[in-house]
Amino acid sequence: MFAAAAFSAHAQTSVPTPRSVAPDYKPPQSVSTTPAQTTYAYQAPHAGTWDFYLTTGAWFFDDTKMNARNVLVYDGPGYHDRVNGKLHIDMDDSWFFGFGAGFNVTEQFSVHARFDFANPDYDAVLTADDGRTYDVWGDADVFTGDISARYDFLKGKFRPFIQGSIGFMYIDTGIRNGRYWHDGYYWDYWDAPTVDHTYFTAGVTAGANIYFSKHVFGQLSYTCNWASTSGNGMMNHRVNVSVGWNY
Repeated sequence: MFAAAAFSAHAQTSVPTPRSVAPDYKPPQSVSTTPAQTTYAYQAPHAGTWDFYLTTGAWFFDDTKMNARNVLVYDGPGYHDRVNGKLHIDMDDSWFFGFGAGFNVTEQFSVHARFDFANPDYDAVLTADDGRTYDVWGDADVFTGDISARYDFLKGKFRPFIQGSIGFMYIDTGIRNGRYWHDGYYWDYWDAPTVDHTYFTAGVTAGANIYFSKHVFGQLSYTCNWASTSGNGMMNHRVNVSVGWNY
């Protein structure tokens, strides 16, 4: 009777388990019903990466004034005396091209350096110190360089931004203000000094980057740039179209 009671107690407390029945049994793993998050190439981290880009677009020039010294002008059959005075230059709108690079300090803040070149036609009036005026025309070489800081308002594929810059603008009118000189040491080359000037500039740019992949992006932007020319300075405007690479 005692043995039967012990057997009964053992039978009630020893409940079979799956592992006791099948030693290789493994409990089922819980399955997540949350869909996997897709990571796109353009969502890769930007902090610590570099941007390189090529730019073209339309450059809208304001009138500008420039001091002119020792300008040689035609007056009848020969040269007039050298003329000192002021140039009032009306430059035509022009296409331009440029290039630049930037470093992404954080995901949304970056610093940049950029250079642009243009070759606009112009009409100008040279007003001599004695009051006489001369009509001048030609094409100018314009070269600008600046450093800037940019803030992106959004992350991801579409990144609108605002950007502030300071730099310089160099204008060479091609108007001769000295005698030709000959460089025949390395090659047969004739040249003459021309009326030119370099100005301080400050500007602001608004635009957006669109990332097509992890490394390739396009940019459309608008720039308003002020140059410290004579008088109240000159305002220039640019519409910029760029293609770039991020690494």
